[in-house]
Amino acid sequence: MDLKRRDSTEGAPEDAGNVPEPKPEDKSPRALKKREISVFIYTTVLFIAAVLLILITYFIQEHRNSTLADLTTQHGELTVQVLQNIEELQIRNETLRDELDQKENELQDLQDQLDAANRSIDTLLAEQAGLEQANEAASIEKQSLEQDLQAQRGKTEALGLLAALLATPEDGDISGILAQLEAQKGNLDAAYLNIYNAYIENMK
Repeated sequence: MDLKRRDSTEGAPEDAGNVPEPKPEDKSPRALKKREISVFIYTTVLFIAAVLLILITYFIQEHRNSTLADLTTQHGELTVQVLQNIEELQIRNETLRDELDQKENELQDLQDQLDAANRSIDTLLAEQAGLEQANEAASIEKQSLEQDLQAQRGKTEALGLLAALLATPEDGDISGILAQLEAQKGNLDAAYLNIYNAYIENMK
């Protein structure tokens, strides 16, 4: 028993003294593990960056779609308003045309009365003078109505061209409409002229 203990005791220091030092090759698994951790971190960072880029692209696209939707809505509302104004101008044109016809009839009546007065000039000189004045006033009023009707026609045509321009798709041929509208833009009211100028600026 003592021999066995001595042998085991004597062998212990020798074994402790002969423990081999760790070789450089023994460190390679740890270095490999560190490298794997670095690769994992780098891959994770790349994945997070890719996700962030995707989210940013998505939000930009959503913002663009929202802006396009707002512009489409505004464009539709403006088109409806322009069409309503055109309809109102057409009604006004019809009213002015009726008034013009009425004045022409009145002028014809006055002319007939003038002819009758001329046949009895000796007795109707005073009445003839009054009828001539009425004839002149009616002619002036007719001229004024004709000018108003011509101006309304110009506005109606210009607004029609503006409505056609706004209703034409972006890829449509608008050169002819622009040429006509450029020649008649003087007939547009200030608000519609601003719309036209804004459209031209947007095209640039």
